[in-house]
Amino acid sequence: MFDRDTGLPAVSEITVTGTVMEAALRHAAARRDRPALIGSGRSVGYPRFAEVVPAAAAGLARYGVRPGDVGAIHLADPCDTALAVHAVTAVGAVPAPLPAHASAAELARLMNECGARFLMTGSGEEAVLALAATERAYVRQVFAFGDLPGATPFARLVDDHGGAAPPAAMIDPLHDVGLRLSEPPEDLTHADRLADLYRLGGAAGIVPEDVVACCADDCTPPTWLGLMDLCLAQGATFAGVHDTGAAALLAAVEAHGATLAVAGPAKLRALAFETAPLAAAREVRLLVTGPTGPEVVRACRERHGWAVTFLG
Repeated sequence: MFDRDTGLPAVSEITVTGTVMEAALRHAAARRDRPALIGSGRSVGYPRFAEVVPAAAAGLARYGVRPGDVGAIHLADPCDTALAVHAVTAVGAVPAPLPAHASAAELARLMNECGARFLMTGSGEEAVLALAATERAYVRQVFAFGDLPGATPFARLVDDHGGAAPPAAMIDPLHDVGLRLSEPPEDLTHADRLADLYRLGGAAGIVPEDVVACCADDCTPPTWLGLMDLCLAQGATFAGVHDTGAAALLAAVEAHGATLAVAGPAKLRALAFETAPLAAAREVRLLVTGPTGPEVVRACRERHGWAVTFLG
């Protein structure tokens, strides 16, 4: 459970997914008309999120996914990413995020290095590359958000769960891997993930009324996932920004009424010296994911009137 005022998780939870799902079930009733996640042309509300994750986890178990299996996550849309990562974790498997725009050869290498046994991907050209990469990897099953020939639709996992709850996975939070990173290679335990979420929550200070606009290219995978998880836990809204430029971030802030926006050092510099302020002034707090000089921070504050917080 998270504290409403501080945004910090209680240490009694043993996994981030357990923390998020407990909170999402509460928000499903209280905030049913508010989107939890906004992606490219779609959104997922709290009731849908709370329903789909356990159903998809049970579906994965029916399709043979077992605790400890590694699932490669090749997705860019935040709606799909959050559903996939938490469904994989809920069945006791290990999500391993892969770069969304990597080549087929690079994806095959990363799948083999992380020991992936199944793949969660999207649709379109990048998903076709990921599917082709599985021919040179040890992946035995592919699940796709969308229509991808040769893959099992994610929707079928949800529909085929047979009304059963996902099997209870016996998790040792101090030793069992909760997230496998590829670049650089690193395993994070469930305890590591919860500790990282606690630190990120203290820096970001997300509250239920917030809307967070964020592009994946401005974050490491743990930060990208962590910001989504903080929003889900707090009843806030996470709005993904598909394009990488500063103008796209400003457009998302305006379109979604964002109260927080995430930027890397290069994007912060572009905001400070290149992009024009929004026509209608908004109170926005900028969360910066890397170090930069004080003159850039000062210029951004003067240009946009935005407060700047460093996530570390």
